[in-house]
Amino acid sequence: MSTFRERAAREIRDQRPSATVTPIMRKLMADSAATLGRGPLDARDRAAAARAYAVDHLEELHAQAREQFARRGIGYHRAATPAEAVATIRQLLGDAKRVAKSKSMVGEEIGLTHALRAAGIDLLETDIGEYIVDIEGRGPSHITAPALHLNRARIREMLERTGAELPDDDPARLSRYVRDVVGEFFKDCDAGITGANAVVASSGRIVIVENEGNVSLGASHPKLHIVITGLEKVVADEAGALAILQVLAPSATAQPLTAFSHFLAGPAPGQERHVVFVDHGRSRILADPRYREVLKCIRCGACMNSCPVYRSAGGLSYGSPYMGPIGAIISPLLWRDGRYADLPFASSLCGRCTEVCPVGIPLHRMLLDLRADAVSKGQVAGRPERLAWRAWAATMTGATRARAASAMARIGLHSFGRVVRPPGKHRDDPRLLPDPAAVHDVDLLIQASPGRAEAPIIAPGEVLPATLPGRFAHRAGQLGVTVVTEYEPREGDRLLQATAAVAGTGSVLLTGDATDRRPLLAATRVVVRVDPATIVEHPAGLASYLGDGDALILTGASRTADVEKIIVRGIHGAEDLVVVLAPPEA
Repeated sequence: MSTFRERAAREIRDQRPSATVTPIMRKLMADSAATLGRGPLDARDRAAAARAYAVDHLEELHAQAREQFARRGIGYHRAATPAEAVATIRQLLGDAKRVAKSKSMVGEEIGLTHALRAAGIDLLETDIGEYIVDIEGRGPSHITAPALHLNRARIREMLERTGAELPDDDPARLSRYVRDVVGEFFKDCDAGITGANAVVASSGRIVIVENEGNVSLGASHPKLHIVITGLEKVVADEAGALAILQVLAPSATAQPLTAFSHFLAGPAPGQERHVVFVDHGRSRILADPRYREVLKCIRCGACMNSCPVYRSAGGLSYGSPYMGPIGAIISPLLWRDGRYADLPFASSLCGRCTEVCPVGIPLHRMLLDLRADAVSKGQVAGRPERLAWRAWAATMTGATRARAASAMARIGLHSFGRVVRPPGKHRDDPRLLPDPAAVHDVDLLIQASPGRAEAPIIAPGEVLPATLPGRFAHRAGQLGVTVVTEYEPREGDRLLQATAAVAGTGSVLLTGDATDRRPLLAATRVVVRVDPATIVEHPAGLASYLGDGDALILTGASRTADVEKIIVRGIHGAEDLVVVLAPPEA
């Protein structure tokens, strides 16, 4: 197997990922910081605490989840290895021939797509980005944006190889072509496979976030729904899940929340639902005090968004389903055969990954520990490198030799320093200073509630309305939602009553019959009535409104940004979302 250096050199030479990735990542990081800044001041602390509790009480939470699954009629399955996970899923599929799969990093980890196709199953990747990279055949280059390394011209070329007739490479046209292909497949598929962002132990609900609506289709249209996720993805309760959602989308894509945040309960009548938890070394990681905190990861991708090595080399250079700093840590821990032993060295150790991690994982320390492990096991550093280090040690441990070496180094720098290539437009400074204009001033805090932790922060120059309904209308409007106080029906409307809404994110909460995905996705326009008295400041306030059944948080219309991070609305589901702010009708 090739090394990271070899793969990176090839990618940089042939693909120049930095040209596509770096501008996108720089803007994304700035937008992400602004979005996080609008949330509660303790949002990261809450998310970190929720994940830390889960890691510390993993088996206890699994016992609770198993009990709640039994109550809801959800199958609980646990697989020790990738092969066992694939075999379990294959058995659950039974006679299923057509399977719609949504994006799942654990699915990539266990090689699920390849394994099921090898078994004769017609499997379609239904996420737009995954559909595109599936055609390319090299795998995803980012956890949340699989086709980040591809520009629109290349995507058009690949789609045309499959028979698409596309007059141009407009991102909306490309995205909607894939949407239509996926929509047709869902009309006649036997099973849907999705990932999960969290499993709530106390209630047995499955939390999945998405933007496009393909998860909604996969969880509701086929008669069989299989969820595959890592063993560590349990959380104690809904409050913990909401704490994670508060930081997940802002850290990943700079959205306040994803378009759809599902809290799935039991299967619908006539449907089966199963959850397959994959271990694949996670229990071993849990037992190691140096690395167990990596299991707190929520797979947001913030660490790779900020990483200068990832930006320069691209995600495919890592050769693993997991890339960036988190991939450089989790890959050698999951696969202990040494194939990824060099990935911890794919880092400048600038520490930016640790700074931006929304759940406080000390990524830079783990990278150093893994480097030490790899060296001690002889998995890295060939004979020339070892000899070089021995020579350095011999030189620097003697005072006279060290002074002589320093003098020679000064002469060399003075004589040849001018030919050393300085940082330029093709290099990233790993520690760019923040823009002073982006730093929040404490005077800009709006005291919406007595506790400092609940005070929303606004960006310089942004003025928020003083009331919760006003702030809700402001945030929803930023997402393209039409907010009105009176409603005129149109043909094809889906009219729903929200259980609650969130001012800080412009979201609405649907529960009960309002969560029925089939009519929701079929509507040409979704109209949601919101009682102003039920608006809360942040997602944490929704915990008491979730009830015990299915719940769905809508934040804007369905959308994608899988082509050059350009937003296209109206993927699976209505392009228009209208909110009517009015008390319930008598």
